Amino acid sequence: MIFQANRSTLLDLYRSLQQQESILERLTTGARLNEEQIFQQIDRVTTARAVLEKANAHMLLQIRQQMTDEQTERLDQHRPKPPS
Repeated sequence: MIFQANRSTLLDLYRSLQQQESILERLTTGARLNEEQIFQQIDRVTTARAVLEKANAHMLLQIRQQMTDEQTERLDQHRPKPPS
């Protein structure tokens, strides 16, 4: 249910990221490169990636909020432990 509710948004954001990456690839091909355009496009790619990651994190948070305490505990057992 939560995935289905977020699926369309995630797909749209993924397509947007792919489009921005494609533009960047075109800008970095050829003999004449415009550094200013390339760096502006890098910013667009970075922004598109961040928006997609935030939307995905939001969906995962929604899923986690629906989990029982037991499910959350079992999930946390599988998380990598940070180095001490």
